[in-house]
Amino acid sequence: MVRINNSIKVLNLLINKEMSRVNIAEETGLTKTTIGDIVRNFLNIGFIEEVKVSPNGVGRPSINLKIVKDFAYVIGIGILRDSVNGCLIDSSGEVLYNVDYPYTEGNPQINIVYKAIDELMRKAELTNRKVKVISFGVPGPLDTEKGIIKEPPKLPEFANFPLIKKIKEKYNVFAYLENDADMGAIGEKYYGKGKDLDSFIYILYDKGIGAGIIINNHLYHGVNGYAGEIGQTIIVKNNKMKYFEDEYGIDLIVKKIEDKILKPVKDIEYVSHLSEHQKEIDEVINKVAKQFSIIILSLIHYFGISSIFIGGKGKYLGKSFLEKINETVKRYLFHKQETSIVYSDVDEPVISLGAAKYGLIEFLKELIQEKFKL
Repeated sequence: MVRINNSIKVLNLLINKEMSRVNIAEETGLTKTTIGDIVRNFLNIGFIEEVKVSPNGVGRPSINLKIVKDFAYVIGIGILRDSVNGCLIDSSGEVLYNVDYPYTEGNPQINIVYKAIDELMRKAELTNRKVKVISFGVPGPLDTEKGIIKEPPKLPEFANFPLIKKIKEKYNVFAYLENDADMGAIGEKYYGKGKDLDSFIYILYDKGIGAGIIINNHLYHGVNGYAGEIGQTIIVKNNKMKYFEDEYGIDLIVKKIEDKILKPVKDIEYVSHLSEHQKEIDEVINKVAKQFSIIILSLIHYFGISSIFIGGKGKYLGKSFLEKINETVKRYLFHKQETSIVYSDVDEPVISLGAAKYGLIEFLKELIQEKFKL
């Protein structure tokens, strides 16, 4: 286990950037001999390669290690509340293709998942790329060990669905399943504003609401794997206890705006076109911002993390929503510290991107474990 854990430490560094053996030893604290053994194993497996780096001035070229781009191609799938998006990446994390399909009435939602995968598989095959991994970001609760989606709120067709078993049978690849907000955090870490941060919280704000928590560059799951389920925060409404997302999910905010302006609203994206009702809309959004600020304040106080990214469809609540949150957080923050609460700029593909990257890492970890079993 020590050898495997040390190998995973090195993998976690190389998955981000190319490095020399000396740099890896300095960052991990492992001996040069240990690093040498780990690197030999990685080279034998085939997912890293050596590259010569010419010096800026005089001197001999140095040797860096980096991930082999075409070692494995990975499909990442985000199963959302109203659509499925997907991407195809290579081992270096470069995004090659994206797809996005809405659910359609009368067509089982799993068929839309298969449609997204099949299209990405087709694109990969046309360019002679072999897909070895399919990884998912899905609303919880989940049984990640068994690969089962349990009973996700507002996504009943997937209740107790053995997704990973079905995917392995259909596509004969390594398959992996994780929480959607957690994969949003991973997407933010590798493709967004979280690249240079050791710790931050990504909030997926949609019909469901969840948080992915990165602490010291590691995804924090909690003991039972459900850390970050902020949508299930209990609030009291009319002397009744309710889940936060059952009162302030994006779909319910749209309903509150409809009730306020006495006019149908297609979706949250359409709200920006209702400028003639801006005063009434602002009243609704400011009330939501006040309630949401309590959630964010609690996250900061619980985890001591000051960098927060709001993703999903939360951005459609606009600039004033974000300003109101920052204002309230600043006013009630217990430990006065600098905070950064901003919208994510990776948009909805952040979940499929995070799923692809995380699936790749889990796939490489399995190869490492298999190597030590031989």
